[in-house]
Amino acid sequence: MVSTRFLGSTLLVAGTALGAGMLAIPMVLAPLGFGLGLGLLFFVWAFTTLAALLLLEVNVNHHPGENMHSMSGKWLGRIGQLITNSSMIFLLVFLLMAYILGASELLQVALKYMGLEVSLGFSRTLFTLLAGITIVLGTGAVDRLNRLFFAIMLVAMVVALYSLASLAPDTAHQTSLTTAQAGDTQAQIMAALPVLFTSFGFMVVIPPLVSYTEDGEGKHFSKVVIVGSLIPLVCYIAWFWACMNAVAPEQLAGLNGVEQLVTALGESGAGLGSVLKLFAAMALLTSFLGVALSLYGFIREMCDQKPVVDGKIPAIALTLIPALIMASSAPGEFLKALSYAGLALTVLAIFIPVAMVWRSRQDGEVAYVTPGGQIALVSTLLFGFLLVGAQFY
Repeated sequence: MVSTRFLGSTLLVAGTALGAGMLAIPMVLAPLGFGLGLGLLFFVWAFTTLAALLLLEVNVNHHPGENMHSMSGKWLGRIGQLITNSSMIFLLVFLLMAYILGASELLQVALKYMGLEVSLGFSRTLFTLLAGITIVLGTGAVDRLNRLFFAIMLVAMVVALYSLASLAPDTAHQTSLTTAQAGDTQAQIMAALPVLFTSFGFMVVIPPLVSYTEDGEGKHFSKVVIVGSLIPLVCYIAWFWACMNAVAPEQLAGLNGVEQLVTALGESGAGLGSVLKLFAAMALLTSFLGVALSLYGFIREMCDQKPVVDGKIPAIALTLIPALIMASSAPGEFLKALSYAGLALTVLAIFIPVAMVWRSRQDGEVAYVTPGGQIALVSTLLFGFLLVGAQFY
């Protein structure tokens, strides 16, 4: 019998991963072909889940429910804490940048449909302003909106997947397990790795999840992490296959923006233009609101400790304006922004947990140890170096 607490915790892990990163997956994996792309998805999922279990080990054994700021300060000192906080800010700002880039393209199309011709710069500013107003309304309002948007996203995703997978044989493309596009396969893999890693970025939810359930044990939480991470994996595989079924791989590989992807899928013959735009918009909105609220809370917490600014509006400005400026200075760089976010996530979700686990295991026996022992620790560390190398390949 599955408890409601287990189910709720599992869905929280899955919901944190599912979002705008899903939109990038067919674009970065299409050059590899379905078979190699599928293998890379499994590879990234496995090591992302392993890294999450390492973070869980430290949190459950020593700091149930404490955030990354507190844990890194305990095990890695002031320098480790500074690196953790910097990585958190870097990650959230680049994610916001990516979501502003993607959402502003869709907003521009929506306004044009209503007869309003606006520039992409105006669309970016308008979207950011509307997001700021939403955050001003408070966490409760954001939470209610986010649940509504997430429900709409799931319905739109199911409709889109079914329609794309049901294309007539003369319209559908053959998704061969072995076919890859011409080009440097190694370079294509290295380009895809950071984006895929960011798409599985659910690790930051583990400390609040442990705090929420309170009485959970390591083995219980490990099942939550594994099952919760399998849900986005299945969704990503289905989405990747459906996109490859609807659009020629070489066309997918040439896309680099959300609006381009939605347009290409809408022209596949499935008659899904509006549904796909709705799905993409909800995916971007749910991700944006969650990340913006996290960064806003982080900034308010830092300002409370060292009151540089005071009040909600200045904190919201610090949350949104840097990401807007970065998005305006790099239009059309949705995939690159996700890739840079992957670099920060590598530090935050790979190197920091590995270092904390290594230090904490020196203190003696603990109640929960991640399966694989030292081999798992070293393998995860090597995976982190691979992700860093991918950024500079």
